[in-house]
Amino acid sequence: MKSADDIRTLFQNAALGTGRNAHEQVFRDVLGAYQQTIQSSPATPGVWRIAMRHPVTKYAAAAVLVLAILAAVGLFHRTGSVSWAIEQSVEAMSKYTALLIEGVASERAWAEDGSLEQRPFRVWGVANAEQTMVQKYRFEFDGVTRIVTDGHKTWKYEPQAHRVTISNRPYVAFECWLGSGFLEQLKQARETHTITHWRETTAQDRATGQARVVLNLAWLEARWNGPRSLRLEFDPQTKLLLGLSQWENAEQEGPASFIAEKITYHETLPDERFEYQIPPGATVIER
Repeated sequence: MKSADDIRTLFQNAALGTGRNAHEQVFRDVLGAYQQTIQSSPATPGVWRIAMRHPVTKYAAAAVLVLAILAAVGLFHRTGSVSWAIEQSVEAMSKYTALLIEGVASERAWAEDGSLEQRPFRVWGVANAEQTMVQKYRFEFDGVTRIVTDGHKTWKYEPQAHRVTISNRPYVAFECWLGSGFLEQLKQARETHTITHWRETTAQDRATGQARVVLNLAWLEARWNGPRSLRLEFDPQTKLLLGLSQWENAEQEGPASFIAEKITYHETLPDERFEYQIPPGATVIER
């Protein structure tokens, strides 16, 4: 193939079937012809601009572009993503044992009869050695520290009663570590069909314009506190989880009860972060 006429002939003689690999075969043929045409062209300034004025050359170039997009879409749907897979995020997040999560949440996220009003929260966490659950944990809701555990003792503050309950054990209600172990659980739940909806798409972050891989999940399983639905956003470069939203239904209807707007990863966090100062005048109950 050394001319635009040869490329035209290639299209006229192409037997385009409707089989699964048809667009990939045409893509390889056209791309090969197009590359040979470029290689045989003289390296003269402006040659690309002049060549693109020829309608057949434009058609061939456009076909290469369109077929490349189609091939990418086909690969996306067959392999999950051309640039992301949950196994990659599991590996990337396993390098970190501590994190800070910041966002907004409603009391409905942890209490079925709680309010849906969204208020700011911050969570610091350090995982256990297996990264399957939280070992150290500090939870601030609406600027007030509600729960702190150092891995041995737990302080729980109830602002309305101005009461602190001290338990000589770790805080076990927040069992799932939002890290590689969490993603492993999601992966296993998909394989066992506990998760009834799993869809991967791409999007842009509204604040930064950066690309994101978006994973939408849903399930009805009561043992997983269902029905629930999640939207997880990953950085396709680092593979790290950057954001998460949770709904108390399987359709992502209405406001989310929990939105992690920012997740910061750390190798560790200082022990001082998991110390608790009892508010003055608070009633203390020790169990």
